[in-house]
Amino acid sequence: MASRDKEIEYVYEIPYLPRLEFCTIMNQHDKWEDLAGIWMQYDFLTIQRLKKEKNPSDELLTMWGHSNHTILELFVLLAKMKHYPAMMPLKPFVEEKYHRLIFEGEGNLQKNLTHCLIKTPKKLKIGAQNCNENIPLLPGAYRVKKIRSEATKEESLKILNNHFPQVKKPQPSNLNNLLVVTPVQGFSFPVALNTNNTSSISPNKPEVTLPHVPFSELTSATNEWSKHNVLGRGGFGTVYKGLWKNTDVAIKRIDRRGFESEESYIIQRQQVWKEVKLLNSIRHDNILPLYAFNLRETPCLVCQLMHNGSLADRLFLKRKLTPLNWKQRHEIAKGTANGLQYLHTVRDKPLIHCDIKSANILLDENFIPKIGDFGLTREGPQINYMKQVSKIHGTKPYLPHEFLRGKILSTKVDTYSYGIVLYELATGLSAYDDTRPENKHLKDFIDSWSDKDLPLLLDKNAGEQYLQVYTNLIFLGNWCTNKSVKNRPEMELVYQTIKDL
Repeated sequence: MASRDKEIEYVYEIPYLPRLEFCTIMNQHDKWEDLAGIWMQYDFLTIQRLKKEKNPSDELLTMWGHSNHTILELFVLLAKMKHYPAMMPLKPFVEEKYHRLIFEGEGNLQKNLTHCLIKTPKKLKIGAQNCNENIPLLPGAYRVKKIRSEATKEESLKILNNHFPQVKKPQPSNLNNLLVVTPVQGFSFPVALNTNNTSSISPNKPEVTLPHVPFSELTSATNEWSKHNVLGRGGFGTVYKGLWKNTDVAIKRIDRRGFESEESYIIQRQQVWKEVKLLNSIRHDNILPLYAFNLRETPCLVCQLMHNGSLADRLFLKRKLTPLNWKQRHEIAKGTANGLQYLHTVRDKPLIHCDIKSANILLDENFIPKIGDFGLTREGPQINYMKQVSKIHGTKPYLPHEFLRGKILSTKVDTYSYGIVLYELATGLSAYDDTRPENKHLKDFIDSWSDKDLPLLLDKNAGEQYLQVYTNLIFLGNWCTNKSVKNRPEMELVYQTIKDL
């Protein structure tokens, strides 16, 4: 490292060009929010104020620099955040032994953090009268403390932060006598990886007005997470029935598995936060309402309790549930199409769910369908356009070939998944069945039958009234699952068609 670089130690000393490069990187996909919220632990109001700046990353550096933080501290936080591109502009200003954090990641933090202490600057640029004085830190600034672990006999650092005092914003006038909900205050954003496979789903950056509930309240609401309150389990964790604020709710708790990697768990937290932001910003009769959330301890989502379970539960008669009749199946297909077309058209760019399946379509006490589980939702290209993504997520039997093989994302991915759900509604068969000797995927199985024999696949559990619904579901299913993307309809057209049937 050059001698002139050794003299540059503090954040406020970063030269113009490296600082500009760093800010450009952090402004992409609003990564500065993760740095400020979870790693620097600034409060919600501070982050909202920074959002109004033209260059929020630069303002964040200025604010943090006022607290005499070093470039090395920033370098270490970025390593913990796993945002390696942002570390590169800072690399010339930290000692060479810390460069390994870029190439080897967070595993080297423990041994290298020992020497990363905030020092009083030898020469402050405020005035000669301040030389060699201990400068008190500003409110909300970090203090770094060396701690010693008795278990490992190793020293490391603990960064402590006193938040800015909370200031209550004046309530806006409520001319329509509507309930005004204030933004959740003092909330630090969860960890988010630099996965480069999703874009911000909230171009307007709405404030999160949902309540952030203490974990203790949710523990009490579920009777200490009683096994008798379990509604279902999945790859994400467990759903519990609860009573919160005298209201029946379903609480989705994101459990960390013993075998799960740190990266996998962080991705799950990221998906939960994405779901919170999305469901906070949109409302629709066919989208599952979110009441509250917790992300400070174990991530949890508090949702409306859907008394009739999932569509998958009903179709496959789990827990000896009563089968759906054909009229109910038609209404479920119509309501689901309505929710999807809303997602695709409510903003300038469509919101693509990417995980439509019968298990994610929930039924209320009147069997009205609500689309749930928005953790994989992405902002897509405009209608009738496609883009390539870096990673594929979702449930494979419900995903089209161009998405699985070519990683091509468009609204037609949801259209295809919806078509598979229509097949399930018509036949009562699951999207994938290992017991079928051939054509284990439902799409392949239905395609293997001739048109004249298709009535043999009718789900007899649905009764004998409104049998025309079966033919409609098969017809629409074929349309939506067309192998050619351009020949699949947009969900807005699907909804108009099924509404007229």
